[in-house]
Amino acid sequence: MIIVIGSLITLAIFLFVGWAVSAEMYQQRWWRRKVAEGDVDIIGALINEAIGHWQRSRIPAEMPGSRWAAIQAVELVAVTPNAATLSTSVVPEYRTEEGRRIKVSSDLDEGVELAAKLLDLLMYDVPNLRLGEVRIDIFASLGEAGQQPIVSAVAGRATADELNWEELSATEILSRFDTLVAEERNGAIIPIELPPVEGVRPRPAEEAAAEALQPPRRPS
Repeated sequence: MIIVIGSLITLAIFLFVGWAVSAEMYQQRWWRRKVAEGDVDIIGALINEAIGHWQRSRIPAEMPGSRWAAIQAVELVAVTPNAATLSTSVVPEYRTEEGRRIKVSSDLDEGVELAAKLLDLLMYDVPNLRLGEVRIDIFASLGEAGQQPIVSAVAGRATADELNWEELSATEILSRFDTLVAEERNGAIIPIELPPVEGVRPRPAEEAAAEALQPPRRPS
């Protein structure tokens, strides 16, 4: 009797796991189909889910905490059926020298590093999504002028797939793409002028994700 009960429990677990795996595979296929159809709400939901994952994750090894904080604060601005625009702001990192707080790196240097890393993440770290183009706008606090754009980079899929991301510096990576970087004159950063943003802001991620979690049933 015990052997029979054990066998039934094992069978039930096997069937449940098989059903769960099948449902997950079907759901992912449905997501990919909606992306292929150009559903901007689902594209936005997938990007926002990836951002949420980064926000819940620990700082990667050898990455400055300030840079990871800026990545965690990235915001989805607009999407099209094949592209997305996101923005964030540099988070200055300081150290103490002789009782004074000194910036570890300039806002421009950090903006370049941040833009390159975000392009990498958006191109290759969003499950079920391979966008044809990603645009990243980086802002910095410039005194009384407030938050101003200092870096804007647009990466295309064809060029991105040809790069050896691990071997290139952030400056070299951005040089391969359509990039605008602010100038520094007399110690002051001159902000760039951002091009118009293409696309629309998707519905709130909760609405789109709720729909994504309830794909239509397969025909019986």
